[in-house]
This record gives sequence, C-alpha cells and structure tokens, in this order.
Amino acid sequence: MTSPPLVSVVMANFNGAAHIGAAVRAVLRQTLSALELIVSDDGSHDDSLARAREAAAGDPRLIILQHDTQTGPAAARNRALRAARGTWIAIVDNDDLIHPERLARLVGAAARDGADIAADDLLIFHDDAAATPRPHLGWDAPRWIKAAAYERSNRMLGPGPALGYLKPIFRAALLPAYNEGLRIGEDSDLILRLLMSGARMRVYPELGYFYRKHGGSISHRLSAAPIEALQRAYAGYDAGGDAALGVAFAAQRAALDDARAFVDLAAALKSRNVGGALDAAWRRPGALLLLRDAVCARLAPKRTPARLPGPRVTLLSRQRIVGAANGSSAYVLA
Repeated sequence: MTSPPLVSVVMANFNGAAHIGAAVRAVLRQTLSALELIVSDDGSHDDSLARAREAAAGDPRLIILQHDTQTGPAAARNRALRAARGTWIAIVDNDDLIHPERLARLVGAAARDGADIAADDLLIFHDDAAATPRPHLGWDAPRWIKAAAYERSNRMLGPGPALGYLKPIFRAALLPAYNEGLRIGEDSDLILRLLMSGARMRVYPELGYFYRKHGGSISHRLSAAPIEALQRAYAGYDAGGDAALGVAFAAQRAALDDARAFVDLAAALKSRNVGGALDAAWRRPGALLLLRDAVCARLAPKRTPARLPGPRVTLLSRQRIVGAANGSSAYVLA
C-alpha cells in the first residue's frame, strides 16, 4: 500500500498566545496524520510557544523554529518553507481553526483533479459574536481558477470576495517562496506568481477553514509603506500574452495608485493641510471615492446580532452549517 503524502503545515507566529493553542490542536487532530506542523516564531515576547507546546502535549509532529527579531509574516513563513519536508504545503494562521478532515479532503481532491493548488471556502466568525458566522465565497460547486480571475478578485478595495483571503494547500514541487518585502498582500502575491508560472488552482465550496476575527487581528488600515511595496511588486509583473491578466494588472495598478493617494489625502485632512488634500485629490480623483467610503463606514450605525439565551453554537456537519443559536461565541466543529 502506498503511504499517504506528508503535508507540511506552516504557521507563522508573533505573540499569538491568545489563540495558538487552539490552532495547534486543530492541526494535530487532523484525520490525515501524515503531517508536520512547523510553527515559525517571529521574535515573540509572550508565552505563545509554551502554549503551542502545551497544546501539542508531546506530539513529535510539532516543530518550532525560533527567531530573535520580528521580520514579518512572509519571512517567517519562508523559514518554515525551507525546513518543510512535505509533498504538500498548507498555510494555517495562528489564530484560526480548521475542520478535522480538511487536509485529507483537500489533498485527496487535488490529487484526483490534478490540481497544484487547492483551497476551500472560509467560515468567517467573530470572537465577540459581533456578527453571524458567514462563508466568504458561498459557492456551490468547485471551480478552476486562472491567474486573471484570481487577480481580478484581489483588486485593492474592489468589490466581491477576494480569493487572496483563502488559505490554500500547494505542491512543494512548485518551490513556493514569499516576497519578504510585502507586509500586506503577501499571500495573494505568492499564489498569483505560482499561477503565472503555470500552476493549476482548484477551489472547492466546502467550509473547511475557520477564519477568526478578534480584537488582535492584523489591521487592514492603509499606510504608505505597504502600499508602495505592492506597487513595486506590480511594476515587475508581466502578463505576457494573457490579455485578460494584463487588463487585471492595469486595474490593480490604478487601484494601488488611488489607495496611495488616499493615504496622503487622509493624512493631509488629519493635519488640516488643505493644500495637501487638494493636491492628493487632484492627482487621483479616485482617492475621493475611497474617502467617501471610509466616511460612510465610520458613520454607519453598528449592528449586532439579536441575542438569545444560551451559547452560540455553529455546528458543522459534513461541511454544512446546519444550525446556530445566538449567545456566547463557543464553536462546535463536528
């Protein structure tokens, strides 16, 4: 009998004590047991690594890589990728959860369909029960994803669900490596480059990855340096003969220019620099639309789900949400 392929699960960590124990347990309880979990620490100064070891309870599949200083999630993941021994690589964040059958299902589906990259849908949930759990995509059938479609979905501040939020598995033979100059968009940048090099991506509709939102989540507030890093990355992309990808690149570059001008506009308004604000708006009128959206979001009334007695339980059975009750934010994963 052929042995199942080894899966290397990569988990970057920086001060993740609040949630890393649950994340480690979710990985080590997979029905696919042929795995290694590489926690790549990025200079943490809390007790997150002790909590990871406690959660693993001596399981030798947990591997911890320690680094003295903070270098960013891309660099932390690259250190784990260099140490990985698996045929497949899976990315799991240190504050998220995964279904017990997720890796077995994705590896099996990818092997069956001939995919090099495979992802499933996200269930987005909030620690404080500020919103009802919801799927990110809500698709009802698998889809092949080409580079142009992937890029279109990830346009900065664009409409629709971004595929870049998915947490795929991919073949180690693709030799994946993150762009360490990026602090935002590093995940989608990696997958985009793999697709441009000829990798085949398949997205399945099952809810297998549970994406946690909480007070310590990384902020998506725009700032100049991360946007400029993305602009440099996109300046180096070449769509080749793919006309659809070329159009998507042009739209993304324009969106990044608008976002960069919006940062200047917001900074000028905050400092009451009317001339600077007018200059930013003149250079990129699209920045005014972003300002309008930001103001509307700030002024919109906060809505919270109705509260009912008893705990909130989202029961997942065969990857389908079959029941939920409002209350506290406990989750049962069947």
